[in-house]
Amino acid sequence: MTIGSVGNVSFYTQDQNYWNNAQAQSAATSADNSLISVLGSAQTSLSKGLSKLATQAALTRTNNQITSQLKSLEASATQAASTSAANAKTTPATGTGTIPLTASTPLSTLGIPPNGTISVGDGTSTTVYSSTGSDTVADLIGAINSNAAGNAYATASLNGSGQLVITAKNNTETLSIGGVFASDVGFGQKNNFFQPTKVSSTSSTTSTASTSSTTASTASSSSTSKTAAKTTTKTDSTTVTSEIDSSAETLLSGSGATGLLVDMLA
Repeated sequence: MTIGSVGNVSFYTQDQNYWNNAQAQSAATSADNSLISVLGSAQTSLSKGLSKLATQAALTRTNNQITSQLKSLEASATQAASTSAANAKTTPATGTGTIPLTASTPLSTLGIPPNGTISVGDGTSTTVYSSTGSDTVADLIGAINSNAAGNAYATASLNGSGQLVITAKNNTETLSIGGVFASDVGFGQKNNFFQPTKVSSTSSTTSTASTSSTTASTASSSSTSKTAAKTTTKTDSTTVTSEIDSSAETLLSGSGATGLLVDMLA
């Protein structure tokens, strides 16, 4: 009886120990699983947070680049339009002779003797040409075009009809063609003083409108191709930023560039 009791107690104790160990192990496993689950959730949240931050950084860089390009394009278009409008207001003073000539025509055959002079003035400087007695129209043209110090700021050439054409090099100067023998090359009275020519308001308006239309079309095409956003240079900055955000985000998600992969755009 004593031995049996000892034996029964021994088996019972072992059984209890087994189940106690099993419960403890189960509890430990459950705790481990819970910890793993919490760590996994934390890692997922961290990845999502980093992904969102990286995506926002990429969108911000894209916004800044596109906005900068639009501003640069607008400034260039405005400058081009202003320059074009300013230059279109007047055309350089131009004088055209009334006598047909050729480059090889001797000045003496035109009635210009040795030391006979022809002058071209721009209101500040004057080119004075004195005939040698054996020179030609080409020599006279060369002297006017020589750009020598103190000479008038003008050019000379023959047009298709052989007439001598003298033109100021900018659209602000006047031209006066004189000298005793200026009439022998086609510049006599009533054809010896020339001013810049003003462009009519109709032509100026048409030119400016055409330039503005072309510029706007170019800006629109460039903006559409780069941002796929319906923006113009006159759209307020809030709308531009909003539409660019939408377009950039669509492009990123459409290409599969999500999560930390967005860092490749840095």
